[in-house]
Amino acid sequence: MILFNESSCIDICLKNNNKYVLKAAEDLRQDFGRVSKHGILPKFINNESEFCIVIEDNTKKSVDPINDESYTVKTDGGKIIISAPTYLGTMWGIYTISEKYLGIDPCYLFNDLAIEKKDSIEIGDIDICERPNGFGFRGVFINDEDLLTGWKDGGGIRYMDYIWYFLTIEESVINRIVETVLRLKLNLVIPASFLDIDNPPEKLLADCVANRGIYISQHHVEPVGLSSFTFENYCRKYKKAGKFSYIENTDVMIEAWEFYAQKWAEYDNVVWQIGLRGAGDMPIWGVNAVPTAEELEKYGKFISDAYEKQKEIIMKATGGRAKHFTSTLWMEGSSLLEKGFLQFPKNTVIVFADTGVNQMYGSEFYSITRDKNYKYGIYYHLQYFGAGPHLAPQTGVDKLHYNTKLAYEKGDKDYYILNVSNVREFTFELKAYSEMLWNFEEFSKDEYVDRYCEKFGSDSEEMKRLIGEYYGNFPWLEAKNLLETYYGKFFNFYLVDNPDGIRNFILKDGDLLDIGSQIIRLFHRVLPGVYTRYYYSVKGAISKYIEICGDLEKLTEKLEYPLDKHVEVKWLLSAKTLLCIYRWFANVYEAKVYCDNLDTENMKNSLQTACKSLEEYLNFRKCAEYGEFENWYRGDLKTDVKQKLYNTKKLLGHSPDLH
Repeated sequence: MILFNESSCIDICLKNNNKYVLKAAEDLRQDFGRVSKHGILPKFINNESEFCIVIEDNTKKSVDPINDESYTVKTDGGKIIISAPTYLGTMWGIYTISEKYLGIDPCYLFNDLAIEKKDSIEIGDIDICERPNGFGFRGVFINDEDLLTGWKDGGGIRYMDYIWYFLTIEESVINRIVETVLRLKLNLVIPASFLDIDNPPEKLLADCVANRGIYISQHHVEPVGLSSFTFENYCRKYKKAGKFSYIENTDVMIEAWEFYAQKWAEYDNVVWQIGLRGAGDMPIWGVNAVPTAEELEKYGKFISDAYEKQKEIIMKATGGRAKHFTSTLWMEGSSLLEKGFLQFPKNTVIVFADTGVNQMYGSEFYSITRDKNYKYGIYYHLQYFGAGPHLAPQTGVDKLHYNTKLAYEKGDKDYYILNVSNVREFTFELKAYSEMLWNFEEFSKDEYVDRYCEKFGSDSEEMKRLIGEYYGNFPWLEAKNLLETYYGKFFNFYLVDNPDGIRNFILKDGDLLDIGSQIIRLFHRVLPGVYTRYYYSVKGAISKYIEICGDLEKLTEKLEYPLDKHVEVKWLLSAKTLLCIYRWFANVYEAKVYCDNLDTENMKNSLQTACKSLEEYLNFRKCAEYGEFENWYRGDLKTDVKQKLYNTKKLLGHSPDLH
């Protein structure tokens, strides 16, 4: 069967008028134009023709995850027939045609791999019948999204006293993200770090998710849609008084929950977050307090009562329609549950989280007995601002699969949300995530990497080797160092070293940029001993990443467009990012040692070399700011490499270069 050639194209027969299906069908139509060298597009028709793609109507209106996501795609003579009980399944069938038969990678909007143009596409018989056989809610969390926010002009003003969150993502950018989520057959999005949907530019982000028919949910610090920042806006706008505290300001907090519950109830498919945390992302008892066991038990009871109140408010606001509730055990939540101090409303999905800084589950994941009266899920950090990864991918398919397998075997399969930050840096792992969540039993790590590398033809084995080298040589410390660096105050760190070969405590981009900055701040003081361990681990990795960068440069030179650009941005830039940060960190540490020994000349040389490493990175990363990705790094506010360079230069008495 010919899908298109230089002069003709198969039609699309729309028997389904669901508004979400129609948008997916338009994506399919445009995909033909993306692939065809001649830009040929199918026609939408109302009645079947001899050669057409038939999009059948749905038999059900519900959209429960897993239960209502099956679909079939089959050929019948000159027709390709897509059928499914619900619109979700129909959309998955549509995007399956795009991926499997037109060759549109689900991450094409972010993976720096231009679509291969063709004169024609001819296919054989199709007989696909699929449904998810892994996890229920399968989602992404757009968190710490500084590059996305700064990339395009046009984002709206946000009113919050938080240093990085001045603007929203521009509308075309959130639409790109939602389209990518759909193409990956994921069904849930948390669209921003914080969201005040009483502010129109922020509501627009939620609208863009809801307008495509998938589920929308809330950050774990904004239960019922109310973060501390949103609360401040509410009080300022509606002339209310009092601090963000359910303990001290109960009535106004309840009033604000009721207000935002009504706002969120306007959406059809909401996974409601319930929880109770303090301002920002802190416990309700504040940043520095250390409650006794007796106080923790009282806090647990108070928080549990708040959960019930929140659910009562949500059910009232939705007229009893709300069905899906999550409560995320982040930081102190995991400790309180492990101690038996938390109780949840019925039908709540209790969400375990990795501890972010090491991307491994905490001790409570292993110790807590699952209660058959509840459902369970996962919040996992593919990206974690602070320790990282943030600028370069450092999780890898092996570590992601290891932790997903633990969840699958525990039965924590009702919900899985992946923190993907700025998306573009993490498409390799993101696509693997979508596949393993769709059908965990059939997912193979080796097959996934092999399939990715096939596009490199005779260089596929070299690409596979370099991916393995890239992920296999990160500097790392023994897990016990987590407690010395990050204290473990509310993180229940899992302190086993390298379970099943998975390194627990990798030193990532954020770790090193942060610890290096601390060395600069403490340049004339005594450093913690663990910093020396950081130094020796990083020093040992530098020569390996010099070699990896060299091999990636050689491979890039051999390849032709678009593969050369893809490898340059996806892999060479990532390796260069790490190498330059490693060198900067090592030289800053060495400069500190020379300073302690009053060795002025070597101290200056080390600081100058450290500056050159960051300058090299800032110059090289321009390779990723091309075409539609112009200004990609304009929003680099979180790691803020330019500020790190400035602070390093200050030790030499230099002001920054303003060009």
